[in-house]
Amino acid sequence: MKTNNVIKIDKRPIRLFLPILLLSIATLLGMVYSCKKSNAAPVDTEGDYGNHPRSTVPDELVGYWIAGVSSIGNFWGYDGSYQGPANEIAVGYMLYKDGRAKEYFYYTSTSTYCRTQVLGYKEGTVKIDPAAKTFEMFYASGNYRSFNTCGSSNPPGFGESKKYTSAELYPAKKMLRNNWRIQEINGKKVLVVPIGDGEEQYYEKSTEPQK
Repeated sequence: MKTNNVIKIDKRPIRLFLPILLLSIATLLGMVYSCKKSNAAPVDTEGDYGNHPRSTVPDELVGYWIAGVSSIGNFWGYDGSYQGPANEIAVGYMLYKDGRAKEYFYYTSTSTYCRTQVLGYKEGTVKIDPAAKTFEMFYASGNYRSFNTCGSSNPPGFGESKKYTSAELYPAKKMLRNNWRIQEINGKKVLVVPIGDGEEQYYEKSTEPQK
């Protein structure tokens, strides 16, 4: 009965107060949600990955994969000097869950007193079909640096960063690999990719080169 009396007496104030109360609750909930979003782990979306075809990357492929062992880890701080034993060619791929991708490329050749080295880096998107075992990368941007030395002389442009032209990017060029598989070798999961003529490339999980 007491409750009924209170309602009858304060009927108009309650009608005025109720919308304000609901608005305050909504504001507080929005603030809480905003805080939760700001505390979430940041996602690396910097770069020019383009708006080319992409797909969700399977969990088993997410991360950085590299074939070969070389000084590619010094990609960002390379000064052109010899960094120790390295393979002639090394390729690395950083694959993100949302279909973004990076490609790292290292090439070196030595002839008498001359040595040529190329460090390449591209960004783009990937489209992976786990059922058909196809892997496509659509290049959107990138740059490279070359180091050509013969004896003690360095040619003009030695070590300068240059952008890839449209002839090296999608749609003029893309990467396609078929029949890839994940295989366990010596207790490690390895990405095996056929590259033609019966040869296969073996990629192992590693740490992506950092700036």
